[in-house]
Amino acid sequence: MSKRLKKIVFGISGLIIVFAIGIFTLNYYIKNKIENEIARLSDKFKIEYKDIDVNALSGTLSFVNPLVSLYGETNQEINLQAELERFTIEDVSFWDYLFNDRIAVENIIFNKPNVTYYHNDLVKSKSYKNGLKNVSNKKINIKSIQINNGAVKIYDVATDSIMLQSKKIDFRISAVLINQKNKKAPFSYKDFNFSTRNLYYSLNAFDNLFLEQLTANSSSTKLKGFAIKTKYKKEVLSKMLSKERDYFDLTVDSMVVKHQDFGFQQDSIFYFKSKRVDFYNPHFDIYRDKLVTDDVTYKPLYSNMLRGLKFNLTLNEVFLNNAKIVYTEKVKEDTDGGKLEFSNFNAEIKNLSNTYKAKDTVTAIHVNAIFMKNTPLHVVWDFDVNNTTDAFLYKGELGNLEANAMNQFMEPNLNVRLKGIINKTYFTISGNDSISQVDLKLKYDDFDVVVLKQNGKEKNKFLSSLVNLIVSKDSKKKSNSFRFGSKTGVERDKTKSVFNYQWLNIKAGLLNAMTGNGKKNKNN
Repeated sequence: MSKRLKKIVFGISGLIIVFAIGIFTLNYYIKNKIENEIARLSDKFKIEYKDIDVNALSGTLSFVNPLVSLYGETNQEINLQAELERFTIEDVSFWDYLFNDRIAVENIIFNKPNVTYYHNDLVKSKSYKNGLKNVSNKKINIKSIQINNGAVKIYDVATDSIMLQSKKIDFRISAVLINQKNKKAPFSYKDFNFSTRNLYYSLNAFDNLFLEQLTANSSSTKLKGFAIKTKYKKEVLSKMLSKERDYFDLTVDSMVVKHQDFGFQQDSIFYFKSKRVDFYNPHFDIYRDKLVTDDVTYKPLYSNMLRGLKFNLTLNEVFLNNAKIVYTEKVKEDTDGGKLEFSNFNAEIKNLSNTYKAKDTVTAIHVNAIFMKNTPLHVVWDFDVNNTTDAFLYKGELGNLEANAMNQFMEPNLNVRLKGIINKTYFTISGNDSISQVDLKLKYDDFDVVVLKQNGKEKNKFLSSLVNLIVSKDSKKKSNSFRFGSKTGVERDKTKSVFNYQWLNIKAGLLNAMTGNGKKNKNN
């Protein structure tokens, strides 16, 4: 080998050695700086790890088996803990990190994070923010953040029970900008994808939420196997209650939210928008034990409830597809209660919102269903959320109803048995939060009311005869004729639901039609 060639080889070797030493030194310097930064964190925020891998050449930083802990403001109890298999930052600009007041990153990857959070109602949310406020004041640009196969569990400290649990969490968010110095918009992003399975959430002391699968991105959300169920059996729940409360069993095969948008307005008000929401095959069983003390708190109408939401909601259209609703009410000790059933329940709700300002924009609900297994039911229900009187218009049309179909509800609850056929019923209810009126017409044949004795089985002949003297047996001699009924000044019991209000009106209209002269009111 010539001297010149040797010099070249030695020179290149020397450069490689110097470069390697430089990279090693830079890696050591960066690692040491990161460790010093971690050491300078708030004593309420602690990061432990097995090792830190730094590669300044590729711009990769990786924590091996990191454990992140957030401690309480006034005690040393752990509020949040996250354990990971690996935490990796890819293609980070160490130059920006070392010499500029910013951090630029290609990818951040959380691999198999297992997060545990201990919720304590006595600890103010402000204390959690204080624990994190010194994490970084640098401007951070991240091309993407990924969570792979994560899990989360939230404990309620007061009851030592699980509030929320979910597994197989996968998440990706792109074009993330974090800037703590920008108070109005400290966080922004371009798009995200999220999925999880087997989610459980304790809604309150009585009900749990279950979800088999959730997938979401910036524009849509899909849920499968959604359910809300009361934690206790009906009999057990009744013994626990100091005032009446419904037993719930709600299942929904799937739910799809399309063209969604959400975020914060005016720096603090959360908003959610969607052009269309579909519920598929919801099945809702409701049980109420009326033997439990009444809940006499004020029950707002739906327009009032929408106005009172703590966030801005705008749903252009909501559809219930092939729903089923079964309501059971128990009023006597020795019965299982009476049932009302709605099947093939399909509803379209337009303008379900508390954000519309125009006076002519109303919430419109259209329902088609089968009542008590065989009777078609059509309902149109309108109200204006901006009208503070809670004015509404409710129109219904009920098809051929065999009166004995109602006996599963009437006999155990009212000690009354019905016979005959109601061929057709139309009714219109208009009113507000306090008072309403009803106009009703119906056509029926061979109608008979049987009042039962106290045991609920034998006929009370005297009372039955007395009632049937008052009630017209047929709508009229002509088979195509209707009897008309109306009632003004129907007062709402504000301690009861909107459906009780509807029933008060329908009952008043039916009584007037069957016991009055049956003629149409000239004012209508």
